Amino acid sequence: MLHKKLFIFLFLIGNVCIGTHVTHAENYTPNLSFKQSISSVWVRNRPSYMGKTHIEIEKKVTETKPFNSNNEASGKQILINLASRQLYLYDNNRKIKTYPVAVGTYEMQTPVGYFSIEEKEKNPIWTDPEDTKHVVKSGPENPLGMRWMRIGGNYGIHGTNAPHSVGRYVSHGCIRMRESDVEELFDNVELRTPVEIYYDRIVINRDHDHTISYFIYPDGYAKQDISVADVKKALSGYGVDAFASEQSILESIQNSNAQQIYVAKAYNIFFDKKKLDKKAIQKDGVIYIPVDTISSMFKIQLEYNAETNLLTSPYGTANCIEKSGNFYIKEKDLAVLFNKTGQLTKEYTYIIGAVN
Repeated sequence: MLHKKLFIFLFLIGNVCIGTHVTHAENYTPNLSFKQSISSVWVRNRPSYMGKTHIEIEKKVTETKPFNSNNEASGKQILINLASRQLYLYDNNRKIKTYPVAVGTYEMQTPVGYFSIEEKEKNPIWTDPEDTKHVVKSGPENPLGMRWMRIGGNYGIHGTNAPHSVGRYVSHGCIRMRESDVEELFDNVELRTPVEIYYDRIVINRDHDHTISYFIYPDGYAKQDISVADVKKALSGYGVDAFASEQSILESIQNSNAQQIYVAKAYNIFFDKKKLDKKAIQKDGVIYIPVDTISSMFKIQLEYNAETNLLTSPYGTANCIEKSGNFYIKEKDLAVLFNKTGQLTKEYTYIIGAVN
């Protein structure tokens, strides 16, 4: 739905960054190399095929951009994912609210790029973009609802007199919200609040207890092909890619039905207040510890026996769990192989200490 006059063509040429695939705070931020070697000098006799991950990353590379946090008005920021049709409100880089939205049709796509709230208006008047003589005053019949926030050109975030349309590709390019949602958002943001609009079918979610899950959304704008490798790359930013089933990912891509797929819980590992480079992973009630990270940290040489799938250190022998070329051990075997203990704190960090 456009507000007042329609200058889509000029606005798109002058103001829109088209075709950028951005991975956001809702997804992941690290810029990682995925044809990486995960061999460790501290693990002898590792099979050669475990020298790198099983999946060869395809030619397509996900571009990453830092989120535009230059907000002169407050700590609030708005992100809108056109693929998921969701608006995320952030406060000081912490997501505090998620709203469903309606966005532009395939023919009149909502532009991607960086914007800001330039105007806020209660009880707006709507002018039909296809017939500027047709004007609708504020009220229940107004397609803009009771709130309007212009973000650039004639595009804006607004309410609607058709709440059933929220969650669909139905507008002329604006962002529609349910009336109660847009009024809440209106009261919680100020002028100059930054707005970033992007298109990403892969959405990674982290719950308060560090449970990582992902969603694959349909390609409503037919502009983003994704592969198993793309999903693995997104999950790697959270440290759980090795625990995501390739078959499950493939089925999720084929279905593209926005169903939530749970992977595992991931915890930062600390020793002597130093953060280690990989995470402890909890799946099905079991905590798994990354072998290469621990052996490198403590400079403890391990021997791997491929026939028995056992790891041996100067302290003892334990079962090895291989995940996508990565070696893990169960938490209970920290003492066996490394003479260390581990504890999950209430802040969801994993602390390694010496055996008493």
